Amino acid sequence: MAQKEINLSTEELEQLIERLSTQSLQEGDHLLLINLIRLLTWMCNELQEKKLSIARLQKVFGIKSESAKALLELAGQQADQENKNSDDTNTTDEDKPDKKKRKQKRTSAADYRQATIIKIGHETLKAGSLCPECSKGNLRIVNSGKIIRIIGQPWLQAVIYEQERFRCNTCGKTFTARLSKDIATAPKYDKTAKAIVAILKYRGGFPFYRQEKLQKMLETPISDTQLWEMTRDVSECLEPVHLALIAKAATGDCIHNDDTKARILSLMQENKAKGKNERTGIFTSAILSVLEQGTQIALYFTGRQHAGENLNDILDDRSKEMPPPIQMCDALAQNNPVDHKTKEGNCLAHLRRKFYETAVCWPAVVLELVTWFDKIFHNEREAKRLSFDEDARLKWHQEKSKPIMDKIKTKCNELLEKKEVEPNSSLGKAIAYLNNHWSEFTLFLRESKVPLDNNACERMIKQSVLNRKNGYFFKTENGSQIGDILLSVIETCQLNGTNPYNYLVAVQTYPEDVSDHPMLWLPWNYHERFEEFESAQDEDASSPIMTASSCSPR
Repeated sequence: MAQKEINLSTEELEQLIERLSTQSLQEGDHLLLINLIRLLTWMCNELQEKKLSIARLQKVFGIKSESAKALLELAGQQADQENKNSDDTNTTDEDKPDKKKRKQKRTSAADYRQATIIKIGHETLKAGSLCPECSKGNLRIVNSGKIIRIIGQPWLQAVIYEQERFRCNTCGKTFTARLSKDIATAPKYDKTAKAIVAILKYRGGFPFYRQEKLQKMLETPISDTQLWEMTRDVSECLEPVHLALIAKAATGDCIHNDDTKARILSLMQENKAKGKNERTGIFTSAILSVLEQGTQIALYFTGRQHAGENLNDILDDRSKEMPPPIQMCDALAQNNPVDHKTKEGNCLAHLRRKFYETAVCWPAVVLELVTWFDKIFHNEREAKRLSFDEDARLKWHQEKSKPIMDKIKTKCNELLEKKEVEPNSSLGKAIAYLNNHWSEFTLFLRESKVPLDNNACERMIKQSVLNRKNGYFFKTENGSQIGDILLSVIETCQLNGTNPYNYLVAVQTYPEDVSDHPMLWLPWNYHERFEEFESAQDEDASSPIMTASSCSPR
């Protein structure tokens, strides 16, 4: 609420103080004092909000941790300043747990699944030989010893075939050595080169101009235009797969979605001619669909549509006989599909962050709330550790987490009722956020398969942000669509434990069959189809060449 402006000179203020000391107030002093007190309260609240805004700004450039330990230290510092003796807010060095050193995980030979294995036999012994030590027992094969050696090489290398040529010194005719059919018909840019360039660009965030500079430095120059054409060729092979992934994603039991900003130069140019009421925003939507078998599909869409509109387009392919899917997102209205019903659940991590951001002004209160949130996430980790199925997990949260959620809501509403927190303050707005979306925040207590947060989708968005930070922008909508296809397929491979390099090479090897049967070439089931084609080719290569005599009837 805007406060009434009070104009008092220094002399008038001193006279008011003198009248207060002599208790000889004049007419109108009572109302003036009330307004002064209200103004002072308003200024304190405004300063508090400014303090929170500055704290949020510092967080952008400073430590981004949202741990309860930091809140505990903050609450303890405030308690010391106010000379409080509460055991709940003061901590000593003896009470603080020792910081555990992070142990580095040792990489075993089994982790190198793409390594070339070179078997080295024993110089003199073999299985069944007489033991040279005791000369009584026979030797048997046991687990072999393994030594790992890591080698390096530039990811793009050039091979030059020099054809020997002769020229007749009389007639001038030239004779050139013939190339084999494989070499003569092979494209200039190999499918393996195209695969690694696409992965470096869209998964590694390595833009084309940086790849060009590095290739030039390694004395294998390839221009950024050529690199772009290579990724375009891969996306053309993957387009049928991408459409199949969209159709498959529509059948998911749980679908996550969220937005981030994007830049497309052609659309940004169009924005200059648009009116005030026309949409000018450009976004990248990340949509994660979790299927019944645990298979995950990652999809990216870059353009003017929000995440809810892109999700709406995906759900157009969902059968009307299927029940509404669970939708996990934050509480923004732009994440909701218009034409399709979903069971919406909202992210508890976002809710926790709303409270955490107010810790600068209310550390003790926020510490208590954040500790309760952490217990709920601890219950989720325990459910995973105990390998609960979805029904058992639901009962577990109903028993363990429901009382905590009720306690959080009760505590928040008590703060408002007792007027310890102003509704328009940052903490008051966080409480309103909790109350306005309480049904969505507690969906995991009523439905199975509902995640607690949207962190899986947030991790997906990080890949898009990585490309935006390094590549800055897409030039055209066509470029953004190519990026969406490649990033979607590569991220889906990663989520399902598939090597994206092997997958991109396989799809480029048999593009016709991929186009005809894309559902057989999805990242989690392509191995069977690929091995079937490879086996057929091996049989053709090993079969004897049929001659005319061998084919003649007897």
